[in-house]
Amino acid sequence: MTPDPLSDDTLTRRRSLPPEARWADWIAADSWRIRTVSWAPIAGKPSILFLNGRADFIEKYSESYWHWRDRGYGLFTFDWRGQGASGRFPAGAEGYFGAWLADLEGLSTHTATLLGGPMVLAGHSMGGHLALRHLAAGGTSRYSRAVLFAPMAGIAAQGVPPRVLSWLARAYVNAGAGDTYPPLQGPYGERSRGVHRQRILTGDPERFADEAWWIDGNAALAFGGASWRWVFEASASCGVLAAPGVPEAITLPIDVFIGDNERLVDAAAARRLVQRLPDGRLHVIAGAAHELLRERSAVQDGVLAAVDGLVAL
Repeated sequence: MTPDPLSDDTLTRRRSLPPEARWADWIAADSWRIRTVSWAPIAGKPSILFLNGRADFIEKYSESYWHWRDRGYGLFTFDWRGQGASGRFPAGAEGYFGAWLADLEGLSTHTATLLGGPMVLAGHSMGGHLALRHLAAGGTSRYSRAVLFAPMAGIAAQGVPPRVLSWLARAYVNAGAGDTYPPLQGPYGERSRGVHRQRILTGDPERFADEAWWIDGNAALAFGGASWRWVFEASASCGVLAAPGVPEAITLPIDVFIGDNERLVDAAAARRLVQRLPDGRLHVIAGAAHELLRERSAVQDGVLAAVDGLVAL
């Protein structure tokens, strides 16, 4: 592959996709349209199936795509149903995680057919959680390994114990208020672009601003905070993942990267989960917040270099 002459420009990498992107809608069994994009690998190179997090969208991780494409890796990624440009759940909808897992099963098969060759499963935050649920359900045979960034093994809720958070979320859902927001959450707006959220996600204000730049160009990508229903279902799904025998059954080699300034997912729960994986390794990244692939260059470069070493194995 001959790199595009603009690919050395950091801003270009953050605000455009690499050449030869193949956009397509993947149609789920219930006819829901999932927005996807892919790049074919150079012959002999592996491919990455990348799962982004809650409220994310394809374009947000464009800089990582440039990095992986420079190395000739194939790549497939998508907007989860209900966010990005894959539509929105109707009011009162439920069963988010079941729907996402069903979509991932189909998309995994589709990716293997489309790109061929060895495949690495990569996931960020909620995407990392769904990757683990997917592997625990029997998906390991499709992949050579998994690489996860700040996977959601639990929710960090400003000191609220997990059982209390789950109880509160259940109460709101049972009261018919599942679509309302917990404190400090809300629709997409100025808070979504504020310095408080930036510091939770990344130590790099410029990379944080890229998200708003993409949304300003396509308002369909905007997505607000977590609802009580999402919190309820996420808590339940974390319980399923942590159940006796579940992590222990995932035999795939799995590397988990988490920042030492993680404040969005439960870092202690992630560490405990890695210890239960038969072939799991934990990498704690100094000076990093939640979005390791959108951190300051020194942090991001180190994480991507470590991932390169794993993808090539």
